[in-house]
Amino acid sequence: MGYTQVNLADKSERIGTLQRMLCLIAARDRDPRMETYVTGCWNGSTEEALRAFQEREGLPVTGICGLESWDAAVRRCSEIMDETEPVCLRVDPAGICGPGEEGDGVLLLQIVLRAVAEGFGFDAPPADGCYGAATEGAVSAFQKAACLPRTGRADLATWRMLAAWTNSRRR
Repeated sequence: MGYTQVNLADKSERIGTLQRMLCLIAARDRDPRMETYVTGCWNGSTEEALRAFQEREGLPVTGICGLESWDAAVRRCSEIMDETEPVCLRVDPAGICGPGEEGDGVLLLQIVLRAVAEGFGFDAPPADGCYGAATEGAVSAFQKAACLPRTGRADLATWRMLAAWTNSRRR
């Protein structure tokens, strides 16, 4: 999935991810200007929501989701995850993923790993939706800390341990 600029008439999983992030931020911050439909297609609603987000975050208001806007949205979603009580992370066997994969499941994994990295003493991977070497290393480091087999893949046992730690931490 690698980072690419998201805007104008794009149709991709990354647009759906951006739309979901904007909806989460809008709901948490009670700012209807950032609400948009999750369609996976770039549209006027998405651009307006992004512009409102950029304005609120003090970013250049372009209506184009460049790296700075993407990182700010990921950071804000991570903050929301940290402050939301209670968090219930459910394990979906379809979410099992490994090196070379891309998408929302990988992005969720990266956000969860970023939330637990400091507590387990490993480097947080980038939240870019791409299961690359940094994500594999973070998964492997978490597996070691959690006394799981070190495969570097987010298998069912790893997801269950991430869910158990995340859910218990929020109570």
